[in-house]
Formats: sequence, structure tokens, C-alpha cells
Amino acid sequence: MISIAVCDDDLSFGLSLEERILSYGKEKNIELETEVFSNGESFIREVENGGQYDIVYMDIEMEKKDGISAVRELKKFLPDILVIYTTSYETYFREMFETEPFRYLKKPVEEMDFREYLCQAIERIGQKLTYFSYTSRHCTCRVPLRDILYFESRRRQICLHTFKGEAVFYQRLDSIEKSLEGAVVPFIRIHQSYLVNLYHISRYYPDRIELEGGEVLPVSEARQREVKQRYHAFLRQL
Repeated sequence: MISIAVCDDDLSFGLSLEERILSYGKEKNIELETEVFSNGESFIREVENGGQYDIVYMDIEMEKKDGISAVRELKKFLPDILVIYTTSYETYFREMFETEPFRYLKKPVEEMDFREYLCQAIERIGQKLTYFSYTSRHCTCRVPLRDILYFESRRRQICLHTFKGEAVFYQRLDSIEKSLEGAVVPFIRIHQSYLVNLYHISRYYPDRIELEGGEVLPVSEARQREVKQRYHAFLRQL
């Protein structure tokens, strides 16, 4: 699932663009979900509350917070999001490129440009889904998914466990789980506090799993049936 936001104070344009995005996904048999925001403030609030997005179509000129300022703030929470600016003006190039956008679309949006850029963004996301990125102490870090043993929720913090050690950062486990849907390396939620890399489970029991290296994690009673089904389906695919 690829999650796409459209942020534009022209609701008619935003809804039209959303329709084109969903139509493209249906045509290409790609699962896309979309959400339209009428201003930068509401979009940033959603992201601050844990909303996860892979792509945003961002209008530049909006009444309250302009799109470029919104993107600067957005990238503090979603450093890897692909930004496609949409605007009727060509006077903001320097400010735009300071925020490292993925692409730029001039309104009215030509169908050829729209399809080409959306295709390129989806391809880029496919490449990204081999890594997990997080921000800690103002530094953006990237870890290959294959190296991650599991994510552990510790109140408001996440502890990322690998064979080489641990990393701690602020994020919600629910949002990490959602962001990893469709990743080339499969993860499964075995407990409210644990999201585990299926490749690193060495032994499975109804109420617990053992990881490579010998660490044992509990499987919550409410998730035992789903974990059993997912794990056996995973083994059949190997």
C-alpha cells in the first residue's frame, strides 16, 4: 500500500488530482490510498499525530502556511517523503529546490507529466522499501530491513534491535507497522510492543517466538492465531 497526500487550498483541484491518482492505481493494479488536505496546517497536524505518507502533492501558494514552509516542517517527521510541488507560478524555483523535492508540476497539470512523475515516484518507493529510515538527535539514519531483528515499543520511544546493537528514537509502533506494509522484508506484529522480522524467527511456539541468537519474545494471546497463519504462510513461500 502506497499512501499519498494531496495538499491544496483549491478543493476542486485537490479532489480532481485525487481522482487521477486513484484511476492510475486501478489501471496499473497498484494499491494506492489517498487523502486530501485543504491547508498545510491540517496536513502537518496529521503527520505529527502519526500519519504516514509516501508521497505528497503540495501546492505552493496557500492562504495560511505556504507549501514550501509546510514541507520544511514535514521533513522533520517524514524525511523520506517524496514531495511533488504543484503551482501555477514559476517564481519559487530557488526556494523549492532548497527543500529537495522529487518533482515539480505546473498547473494545469498535463496528463503525460502527471503519469510519468507518479510512475517514477512509485518506482522510487519500491527501492526505498528495502531500508528503514528514522531520525535521532537531528540525524537521519538508514538501516537495511534485512538487518533488523525487531522493533520494540517503550512508551513513547522505539528501540530498533539489530545483530550489531540497538538504536532508540521517537515514533509510534503502529506507524512503523503501517509504513512497512508491502516491504520486500516482511514484519509481523506479535505483541502490542513487538514488531518482528519474519526472516529472523528461528523457532515458533503458540505463545512465544525465538529469534536467531536465542532471544525469546512473547506472542500475545489476542495475536496468536494471526501470527500462526502468517508465519506458516511465510514458510510456504520460502
